[in-house]
Amino acid sequence: MEKNVYLIKWYGPFSSPEKVEKWEKKYEHCNLYLLHGMEKYAKTKDKFYCGKTIRKVFERFQDKGHHINDIKDRISEIYIGKIANIDSIKDSDILLVEKVITAYLAQRLGQDSLLNKINFRFPNINVYIINEWWKPHFDEVWQKQSSNSVSKFIPNLMCYHYFSDDDIEVFGAMKFKKLV
Repeated sequence: MEKNVYLIKWYGPFSSPEKVEKWEKKYEHCNLYLLHGMEKYAKTKDKFYCGKTIRKVFERFQDKGHHINDIKDRISEIYIGKIANIDSIKDSDILLVEKVITAYLAQRLGQDSLLNKINFRFPNINVYIINEWWKPHFDEVWQKQSSNSVSKFIPNLMCYHYFSDDDIEVFGAMKFKKLV
């Protein structure tokens, strides 16, 4: 069986850290998060951030110097994610998923669009990620979302193949199509 295969259930969008806290206390403990918003004095430039935590996401947001403070007054959306296909999640699994998503966003949007300061290079192992985008208060997957949602920038399926530092491939499917 192939290693490094991850199913991420993303819940959102949430409009504030307080709404994330309320939801996460009631439902799930999540380890990943995606932020989308604008910095305080920006006129048009959206910023994105992909992060990980062992603690609950809302606890991580309360850390001094966290990047959510860069966009706190102008948050467009927050998604929180859980690796759903692994029972005992290790920090290395969470870090690997974050690294692939951050490197992909840096390639797709440019590093200047990210609040992340590290993880712009893909890892040196193969990684496969399935992203599902769930409504937070319903047992239902999003069929349509707004055109500027962070979920529109991250493929539903990501296949990253590492051959050498100079030879990588990234395949994906942006949107799954309902078959039945």
